[in-house]
Order: sequence, then structure tokens, then C-alpha cells
Amino acid sequence: MEENSNIQENTGSRKIKVNSFLLCVIIIMLSPALVAAPVSLLTVHSATGILRSIVTLIILSGVVSVTLYRGVKSRELLFDNRENLTRFVIAYVICSIIAAFSALLPEFTVPVAVFALIGAFLSNTYCGMASGLVFCAIPFLINEKSFEYFLFETVLALFLIILVLVGRNEKKKSAEPVIVYSLVYITLYTALIVLKRADIVPSVIINPMVGLFLSDILIFLTIRAVAKNIIFAYEEKYKDIVDPEYPLLVELKKNNKYEYKRAIHTAYICDRLSDRLGFDRTLMKGAGFYHRIGVLENAGENVALSTVRFLRHENFPEPLIRLLNDYGNEALQEISAEASLICIADNVINEILVRMDKGEDDINYERLIDSQINKLIGSKNGRLQKSDLKIQHLYKIRKYLKEEKLYYDFLR
Repeated sequence: MEENSNIQENTGSRKIKVNSFLLCVIIIMLSPALVAAPVSLLTVHSATGILRSIVTLIILSGVVSVTLYRGVKSRELLFDNRENLTRFVIAYVICSIIAAFSALLPEFTVPVAVFALIGAFLSNTYCGMASGLVFCAIPFLINEKSFEYFLFETVLALFLIILVLVGRNEKKKSAEPVIVYSLVYITLYTALIVLKRADIVPSVIINPMVGLFLSDILIFLTIRAVAKNIIFAYEEKYKDIVDPEYPLLVELKKNNKYEYKRAIHTAYICDRLSDRLGFDRTLMKGAGFYHRIGVLENAGENVALSTVRFLRHENFPEPLIRLLNDYGNEALQEISAEASLICIADNVINEILVRMDKGEDDINYERLIDSQINKLIGSKNGRLQKSDLKIQHLYKIRKYLKEEKLYYDFLR
């Protein structure tokens, strides 16, 4: 009975999530068109022109919905956006409204391109780019503004997303992207608009200056707000879960002391090696702690599968889950350098603990380390035969592991 109730509860939960996502998609697809239609009436558009704008915006919004769906399904949305789709939808509607009314204002005065960055922060890079195309198209379709204006805003939107998000530069100081964006803005405007004009009237200079000023302020405020309210909170969650006193680790310690000991020491090795190799230390330390947390379920299945499912149920950060999924998925053709590091650290620690439990007093750690790494990489069925680990990484790993002899004695 209890199992049936759990199945019904999970089914009901999935239905709620599907219905919520469908509602988000409907709002995303219809809101630009519903906003653009009444504003188009103010510009004395023909019925044919309004209909053409509505159809075009629905098609473009469909592209946004598809990219958002792919991000949700592949779990590639940034930060905790997958669990907070509502804030993207709200921002999308608000930006659509502002973009529509910008058609009534002089060209280049409203920072439409920056809206794409907001959308990207609240979803991911691809969804932000698709959203930016919609925001730039709205005033173009409503007021039939110049194609140069549409091209200018679209190129700026794509450039801004690449500048801030590609390579995860959102953690840098907000002044840098503002300065670079301003230089590109001035250069692009000069190339597209000024050089094509035979006459230079005051509005040609004043309008873009107003737009650039508003853009810089909005970029600065957006980066600062996201860093404080989203990125910082996301990183705080990482800091909590890598605390040895985190509830799941405490539960593991109570239920399985051996696995707890294995997790603690694997996390230590992953942390230290990540520092030397330039990997994300917090992410790798978390992977070390939870790479076998699925043993808590004791469901009689593969520990790696239990671990991934268990951590998703506990709403752990998606990058950590993806890393542990790569670590546990033996069917992968290639395994990342980070997942390879977890494999090596876990195998070495586990082998040392097993030998100590057998009562071996004089363990040759150097031989043991070479043996475990060669088994993973050099043997015919080695787990890491197609690893992304570089030769210099492997050299540093061997060297460091052999330097930790005193630490291994501490494991006793």
C-alpha cells in the first residue's frame, strides 16, 4: 500500500510539473504577440501588418520555448533556474512589454539588447539569445523601424551574452563588461548608422548616448543583482553541502561508517588535487563526499544510479549531479578529467582502507598507487582508457598521491 501511494504521489508530482511547464510555454509564446497587437494599433498599422507581426512573434517565441525545453530536459539551465522557471517567465513578459512600448520612443533610446542578458541569466546562454531576438524584433515589427536598428540591437544582444556568460565571466567585476560593451556599442553605431548618413542631426548623437547610458546602468545593476541574489545563494548551497556535518553525511556516518570514512578521505584527496590541477575545488570536494551516497537507499541496485537519483531528489546543484553521473556511467565513450580524478582518488583510498581492514601493517603506498592508476588507465578494460586527463595532470596526480604517505597512515 505504501509503495502504491508513493507511486501515485510521484505521478501526481510529475503531472503538476508538466502542467506548470506547459503554462510557462503558453505565456512565453503568447505574451509578445498580445503586447505587440494593441501597441501596433497606436501606430495606425493595417490589419495585415498586425497579423504578420503576431504570427512572426509567436514563431520566434516558439524558438524560445524550444530552447527552454531543451535546457530543462538536458538540465543545462544555469544556477538553480530549472527549479525557478517562474522568474524567467515574469522577466520575459516584462521585457516584452517594455520592448513593445519602446516602439513609440525614438530609436536607440531603450536598451532592448540588455534584456537578452537578463533572459540569459535566468535561463541559459541559448535561451537568452533566442529571447534577445524576440525583444529586438518586437519594436521592429510594431513600428517598422529601420533594419539597421534591428540589426544593431540584435548584434549587441548576442555580443553582450557572449561577453558576460560564455566562459562564465559573470563572476568577474561588473565594470569590465560595461566598458567593453560601451566600446563595441560606439563602434557598431558609428559603422552602421553614422557612416551611412549624409547629414548629422542632434538626435543622431543624443539618442544613442541616452541608450548607451541606460544600457550601462542596466548591465551594471543586472550583474550585481544576479551575483548577489542568485550566484551567491547558489554558491552558498555548495558551501553547505561540503560541510562534513551536513545532514546526509551525518546520516551516512550513522548507517555506514566505512562508506563515511571512504567519502571523507576521497573528498580530501579530490580537494587537494583540484587545487593543484586548477579544477573547481568546491565542486570536486562535493563529488568526493557524495560519490557513493546512494548506499543510503540500499535498494539493491547500482550505487552510481542510486546516487544520481538520490541527489536529484535532494535538489543538489545540477553540475555536481552531472559530474557524478559521468563518474558512475561506465557506458560513456569518454570520461571527463574531473570524473577521472574522482575514480583515481576513490580507488586509491578504497584499496588502502581494504588492506588496512585486513590487518596489513607495512603497505607499499607507491606501488599501490601505481597499481591502481595502471589498472584504471593501462589495462584492457580500464575505466579511464578514454579519459580527458592530460599527461601533465596524470603526472601531478601520481606525484601528489605518493607525497601523502603520512596522511594514509592517519587513515588507520
